[in-house]
Amino acid sequence: MVRPAPERRGRTVVHDAMCRHAAGGGTELGTLEAVDALMRDGARACTDCDASAVLIPALELGQEHG
Repeated sequence: MVRPAPERRGRTVVHDAMCRHAAGGGTELGTLEAVDALMRDGARACTDCDASAVLIPALELGQEHG
């Protein structure tokens, strides 16, 4: 899930679909779409759920082969 960041306008946070911070709306994404969303300016992965643990290594792996 991707949702607007609560602390700053124009930024987004990518969450695992089961994250408590993803409740109440947002856009559901597949894994590759979530990695793409993290590549955008102002995006970050939630550190309270598996999004950071799963997606950041995938993002870094892609950058090694780019």
